[in-house]
Amino acid sequence: MSYSLLRYEVERGVAVVTMNSPPANWMSRELLLELEDAVNRLKDEKDARAVVIASACEGYFSAGADLTMLKDMGDEILGMIPRAQAIFNSLEDVSLPTIAAVSGHALGGGLELALACDFRFMARGSGRIGLPEVRLGLIPSFGGTQRLTSIVGKAKALEMMINGLQLKPDEAKEIGLLTDIFGEAELMEKTMSYARRLARQATLAIGGIKRCVNTGMREGFEGGIAEEARAFRENIDTKDAREGIEAFLAGKRPRFTGS
Repeated sequence: MSYSLLRYEVERGVAVVTMNSPPANWMSRELLLELEDAVNRLKDEKDARAVVIASACEGYFSAGADLTMLKDMGDEILGMIPRAQAIFNSLEDVSLPTIAAVSGHALGGGLELALACDFRFMARGSGRIGLPEVRLGLIPSFGGTQRLTSIVGKAKALEMMINGLQLKPDEAKEIGLLTDIFGEAELMEKTMSYARRLARQATLAIGGIKRCVNTGMREGFEGGIAEEARAFRENIDTKDAREGIEAFLAGKRPRFTGS
């Protein structure tokens, strides 16, 4: 699939997916379908061991749903909701570590996209972040009610969503919604540096950890620990597991290959 609303690049072991749908990266049907294809590529990507989701639109990571699209709510639009949920679930399930580099506002579906990533970095003073759908008489519909709650807790998530709060980056970091904040000029540099550090780690083990956590969040404690046992059996036979154990016993730093 050729892209017109995003770029897909691999830079030194990091896959970078950059949305570029001016002016605000609205979550249009076209952008969602391109994101779907990009996420599917990430699952089979052989040249990358970490992922960054970013924006090329000044002032916006993504402003969420295109309200002109919602004005005439037909079956096609309603049908995109479960598909969008599946796309974001699929991003959450990518075995590689994922980072959202948020420069500008991340609202509604834009924040929901960032919530599907493992880490969220934001440029200080660049915009606000939140799920303000209630101000339009709507509710979040791309997984935000569930992921925001799991990240910041029920009370804070309800406070944010029921009041339609839009937080500044420092406020979002204080409640654990953001992993870290940086100056706007250094956001991508810091994000890529972090991604490359993750890419040097045992990414098969990282993928196993993510699978256990996601299973537990979706299926409860019993499902999570059952997945943990399965993942451990798979992981113990990997080259990276042998490398990690042997390097530790030899007092050396392990050199992981993601295999």
